[in-house]
Amino acid sequence: MNKLFFTLITMLFQAQLLIAQPLIDRAGKASFYSEAPLEDIEAVNETLLGAIDLDKGTLAVSMSIKGFHFDNSLMEEHFNENYLESDKYPKAQFSGKIKDFSNLDFSKSGSFEVVVEGLIEIHGVKKTLETIVRFERSADRLLANTQFDIAVDDFDVDIPKLVIKNIAEVVEVKASFNFKKD
Repeated sequence: MNKLFFTLITMLFQAQLLIAQPLIDRAGKASFYSEAPLEDIEAVNETLLGAIDLDKGTLAVSMSIKGFHFDNSLMEEHFNENYLESDKYPKAQFSGKIKDFSNLDFSKSGSFEVVVEGLIEIHGVKKTLETIVRFERSADRLLANTQFDIAVDDFDVDIPKLVIKNIAEVVEVKASFNFKKD
C-alpha cells in the first residue's frame, strides 16, 4: 500500500512539473522595417528563442543580432559592423511580465490581446518597453504576435550624417512565436 501511495504521489508531482514548464519557441521570428527618404530597409531573423511561463505570466526573448538577414549583403555587413556592432553586442533580449495576468485564463482556446511590460536590451542599452501582444490559444500551442517601434537613438546607435537620409530614426519591429511545451 505504501509503495502504491508513493508511486501515485511521484506521478502527480511529475505531472505538475510538466504543467509548470514554460512554453518554448526556438524558431521565433522578428523583422524590422525602416522607411527613409532615400531607401527602405528590411531584415528578418528566424532564430529567436522565446519562452513564456503561464504560471507566472512572464516572457523572455533572446536573439542573435547576426541572425538578421537582408536582401542586400552590403547592408547586412554595415548593420552588423557599423551600427549594431554585433561582435561587441551579439544579442538583443527582452524580459517582461503580462499586465493583469491574474485576470487571464490561458487554458481556454481563442484569441485575445494583453499588454506586456518589461526591459528590452539592444546594443548594450536597456530600456522599458510596453507593447500589445496578440495571443491565439489552441489545445497544443500558443501563438503570439507583437509590433512596436524602436527609436534608434534610444539605443546609442550612431548613424553617420552621410547616410542619415537612408536610415529612419524610428524602425518598426514585428515578432511572432509559436509556443509549445519543449
